[in-house]
Order: sequence, then structure tokens, then C-alpha cells
Amino acid sequence: MSVRYEVAERIATITLDRPDVKNALGPDEWKALRARVDDAGADGDVRVVVITGAGGTFSAGGDLKTMPERLAQPLDVRRANLLVDAQLIPALRELPKPVIAMIDGAAVGAGLSLALACDVRFASSRARLGAAFHRVGLTADFGLSWLLPRVVGPTQAMDLLMRAEPIDAARAEAIGLVTRVVDAERLTDETYDYARRLADGPPIAQGFTKRALHRALELPLAELLAFEADAQATCSHTSDAHEGVRAFLERRKPIFTGR
Repeated sequence: MSVRYEVAERIATITLDRPDVKNALGPDEWKALRARVDDAGADGDVRVVVITGAGGTFSAGGDLKTMPERLAQPLDVRRANLLVDAQLIPALRELPKPVIAMIDGAAVGAGLSLALACDVRFASSRARLGAAFHRVGLTADFGLSWLLPRVVGPTQAMDLLMRAEPIDAARAEAIGLVTRVVDAERLTDETYDYARRLADGPPIAQGFTKRALHRALELPLAELLAFEADAQATCSHTSDAHEGVRAFLERRKPIFTGR
């Protein structure tokens, strides 16, 4: 199986498991990833999703070994297949649960698109991230030209795409491409410590926060204020809000149930 799915402590872990090809992504992998994301979304016990790669690599991007047969497809077929595979990207962004990319080794090309579609990115100190499409005469896909400038700004995005050279973890952190860089041997512990903290949070409020931040880049202020008002009013009528206020006044840790 090219994609593994495990749930523990209210955290779903989705692992690309093709270490022999550095977790390269082909149509089968995109389909499997989408199915596992849908599983996590439908599971009421899952509060956080972690996406990672096996064997010390996040993903080397598109599977170049099978690329010649895809390049030979008629233009309309190629376009339609890309659009189908790429639906994973909006699915991740619309998932009302926090998604963390745990990045070790390479996250390049479509692998970078996958990482950027996640909400938070933890990277090991040996990670390398980049968009090498121009090296093989191709251009960005899987939402990268939309995601990248929103994460690092248009100037840095243009540089990364045009130079087509990966950058190291320290540089990635400096430009905001990743959230946090940790020593490789601490990557798993640090990521899951963070994931457990999020899993203890209020799921309904977290879902609204994720949607608000994504919409903030697209909506006029007046429309976003209306969304925030609706979200806050909805949260105000949840058990979690009442529990949170009680816990604060009683100086104890809240227990959020997602109701």
C-alpha cells in the first residue's frame, strides 16, 4: 500500500510509503491520499491530521519514472486527469480540522504543493524544499502557484519557481515556508507534542478559525467581519465555550468535547 493510515490519540497519521522512490506522487497516490483525508474528515474521533513520508523523505514530487506515459496523453485527457488528482488540495484546505505536514528530507515539486496545502509545517533540520518544475520543462501544478505566494509572498514565490533550486530548512523557516525547524531526531516528538496540544483544543472553534484565515486572503473586510460574527455566535452556543469559560474562572484545564 502506497499510503498508510493510522489513528491514535485523536490524531490521524497519513504516511506516504514509497521510500524506494522517495515517496513520489502518481495518480494512485493522489487517489489514496484523497481517500484517507476523507476518512479523517468523517471520523468524529479524529481531531488533527498529520501528513508525512516514510524513509526520511516527505515527497520528491511527481513520479518521473512514469511521467513519459502521462506526457504522451492527449492534451484534454492530461488536463482532466490533473484536475481530478489536484482535488486533494482544496479537500485539505476545506477539512475543518488542523492538518500538520511533518517534513523530513525532500519536499519538492508536487510534494511541496502537498505540504503547503497543510495548515502547519514542521521540518527537520535536514529538510530541503523547492519547486524544480523548470528543470524538466514543466510548470507548477497542484495549486503551487496559488499556495506559494500566499505563504511566502509573491517575490519569494517567483524566485523559488524561477530558480528551480531547493532551499535548506533554515532558509525555508526564514521566509516562512515552514512553521518550525527542529533537529531531525526530535521531529516526530515535536510534531506529535504539537498535534496532541491541538487535539485537546475546541474542534468547532478550530474549524471556524481555519476557514476564517483561509477566507481572509480572499474576502473584503466587511464580508470577513460577517463571517467572524456568525462563527463567534455559533461558538457561543456550544458546550465547549461554556466549558472554556468555566475552566478559566476555575483555573483548570478545559475539557473540550466538540459539542
